[in-house]
Amino acid sequence: MTRVLFRFAVTWTALCLSVSTLAAPDIALVQVIGQRNPAEFNCPNQRTRATAQTPRSGELTEIADAPSPLTPRPTSEDKANNRHVLKIGLWGDSHTASGTFTDSLLEALRLPRAQTHPSFIAPTFTLKGIRHPLRRACLSDDWQLALAYRSPSEGPETYAKSLANIRTEAAGGFMWLDFRYPEAQTRVKWADIHFSKDQAERSLVLGITLDDGPEAIVNLGPSPSRRLRVQSEQAFATLRLRLIAGQIRIDGIAPVYARKPQIIMDVFSIPGATAKGWRVVDTAHLRQQDPLGGGYDVVILQSGTNESLDPDFKVGLYESQLNASLTRLKTAYPRARCILIGPPDAKRSSNTLRLINDSQYRLASAKGCTHWHWQKAMGGPGSAQRWLAKDWMQADLLHLTPEGYTQSARNLASMVPIKTR
Repeated sequence: MTRVLFRFAVTWTALCLSVSTLAAPDIALVQVIGQRNPAEFNCPNQRTRATAQTPRSGELTEIADAPSPLTPRPTSEDKANNRHVLKIGLWGDSHTASGTFTDSLLEALRLPRAQTHPSFIAPTFTLKGIRHPLRRACLSDDWQLALAYRSPSEGPETYAKSLANIRTEAAGGFMWLDFRYPEAQTRVKWADIHFSKDQAERSLVLGITLDDGPEAIVNLGPSPSRRLRVQSEQAFATLRLRLIAGQIRIDGIAPVYARKPQIIMDVFSIPGATAKGWRVVDTAHLRQQDPLGGGYDVVILQSGTNESLDPDFKVGLYESQLNASLTRLKTAYPRARCILIGPPDAKRSSNTLRLINDSQYRLASAKGCTHWHWQKAMGGPGSAQRWLAKDWMQADLLHLTPEGYTQSARNLASMVPIKTR
């Protein structure tokens, strides 16, 4: 058999057997054919939302009853890749969503940013002020975003650890992701799309494309799967998902990178009262969905600024809500070191911020967590004005400048043990 015919036979077999059920009953696997060195895609102009940043340098398939021999499973080496790295999970507001604070924290801890990757990417691509660990993300406008902190319920609800999800039932709705970040050579071995359907028996048909290759059409049907594992015969850079029929909710994307990371950092911060969302989390569901199994070494909850701006702020209510959130966070990750970060000083709500930091300190002490008093690190109430004079505070006297976040991250790294067990 010639090399061309052999490759054609392998390709045809992979397309026909590209979806299978893995050992875990909630995972389906699709093997998609990609191409080497994919071009950089541009998001379509119509009905599209996009985020982008610059890095530094087919066939209809059905769920099978048994794994295909052509679909490799994670090896012991793959599992070990996540066993000996520092794993950090961070939930916060706009102060940590933009990436400046976390980059400065990694630098202060002397941890390599280029070898820092996420284990779970939140589907919050439509929100401004968030830096996702991607080169580019495109999302059609027919997706609806849900955020846990906006839930009127007190829980429990089946949110993933991103505390967010997107959903659509519009045929043609799409999500495009480019994983080449923070470096252009970054590649992914596979990516788990955490999804669900409002009605389990309802049909769900997706089109999946990797690296400019042919589209694989995946019929998930009445499947119990909650994760679609997408991989190719070689590590890939881009993934495109298209809804052909049905309805889908996506809770996040869990990539496994070709290069072993030294640090896993998942940042789920958004501009809003993110910490409040933990009060509605179903921790049993969350632990089932954790792609790392072992969770995190360190969990960080950063909050307080948005709550301080509430004209009806009440210390007792705030402390009760934060207690519920912190309890669920600790239940989800009982072995992780817990760090509670208070809000920085701000002119409009300086005294309320002091009360919030005091509440956080009391709760942190009771829950076995470490508390970092950001306002005190700045110099206490009224320090926002002094930081403005140093160009460490923005003119709104609410957010810090990049240098202000850098100074703050250095203080946190010097005051709070993060790397050591």
